[in-house]
Amino acid sequence: MPQLLTTMPDTDLQGPTEADSSPGPNAGGDPHHGAFDTVAELLGAVVGLASEGDAEAVYSRIADLIHQLIDYDLFGVMLWNGAEERLESVFVRRTPGSSTEKLTLTLGEGLCGVAGAEQRPVRVGDVRLDRRYVSCGDTRVRSELVVPMVFEGRLLGLLDLESHRPDAFTTAHERLLTTLAANVAVALENVQLLARLQRDEKCLARDLQTARGIQRSLLPRTTPWTPGLRLGVANAAAQELGGDVYDFFGYGGERTAVAVGDVAGKGTAAALYGSMTIGLLRGYIADNRCDPRCVLTYLNDELRQLEVERRFLAFSFAVYHREHRRLLLSNAGLPYPWLVRDGRAREIELGGVPLGAMARPVHGQLELDLLPGDRVVFATDGIEECLGCPIRFAGQPFGSDGVQRTLEATADRPPQEMAQALLDATQVHLGTRLQASDDRTVLALEVTG
Repeated sequence: MPQLLTTMPDTDLQGPTEADSSPGPNAGGDPHHGAFDTVAELLGAVVGLASEGDAEAVYSRIADLIHQLIDYDLFGVMLWNGAEERLESVFVRRTPGSSTEKLTLTLGEGLCGVAGAEQRPVRVGDVRLDRRYVSCGDTRVRSELVVPMVFEGRLLGLLDLESHRPDAFTTAHERLLTTLAANVAVALENVQLLARLQRDEKCLARDLQTARGIQRSLLPRTTPWTPGLRLGVANAAAQELGGDVYDFFGYGGERTAVAVGDVAGKGTAAALYGSMTIGLLRGYIADNRCDPRCVLTYLNDELRQLEVERRFLAFSFAVYHREHRRLLLSNAGLPYPWLVRDGRAREIELGGVPLGAMARPVHGQLELDLLPGDRVVFATDGIEECLGCPIRFAGQPFGSDGVQRTLEATADRPPQEMAQALLDATQVHLGTRLQASDDRTVLALEVTG
């Protein structure tokens, strides 16, 4: 962002010559009599233009300070409206007894329009003798000084001084106003940049909110009712959009499938990649009810063909067969699942290579015979890797020990409560003032019969 000027060139602070002197509010009409303090205040007021919300109050303060240096009957600020291609009056300060109207001018129209078009100061000793002059309603105006505000070759607006006296403005006045206009131009650019950033942030916030709604609609809002099985899920994204995904599927006969995934990274790109993977998965299993290892092989091949650089997906897919109480599962880089039985929790040691990371990896597959009351819990790495509060937990990760303690403490709860309790435990570990660095998802299933 452009930086505001904080000092004026020394040449601009030199006193005027005798020929430049003219009567004014200060002794001898010298626009630089006691100018240093006033100029410093002027620059401070200009900075306020970029930082304060009340532009009218800032312009008013600038008008007061300029009047301490230059005697005028009118001070005006016009800004360039690029969309309408015209100069618009946004501020006018009149001395008692003068009257004027706010003007709208095109480039080249009036002395203001000429100064804007040519991007140079225009100083006229007697406006009645200048055919370019356009009256703003005060018939007593005799002299005018207009200085454009230009930033990097772009017209932003102009400063306008008018007086009822002929030849009221001097070369020294012109130098002073030109320096001030340069500072105001930088401040205006800052204001406009800030306004654009705020508009962009609002647009981005709306877009992210919409995208978040779409992502949520792609993930199951509730767990399905499944005979012989209860399901629960808890999820928290680190940002507006998350890279964790999960889903449930009827798999034909008495079979139910569950999927949990974690895209490398987070945010919009990770959310798109994860949503696309779920779409590929749903399309594939609609016509193919193969074992979990086959599903992972298909997904890996599809993701490899996309050739998305440095993007891969840790993923677990499991199929439960109610008749045999058997869980067939395969894992591609997600943390080990957990088996909770008789109040004790242990890891199911089944690893693998994340999807999309290499061509045709060999995915392991495991059959697990379950008993009524058994629970199997899948969690993305944001759970174990959740860093603790620096004060209470010395910044240590939640770890597999934290997962085990929580699962054993909630071993008799329904799977939805168990999943939520594990997510809540990581939040306590994190602390209320810290933001999780990664998405966190827990999916739990319980054999009921």
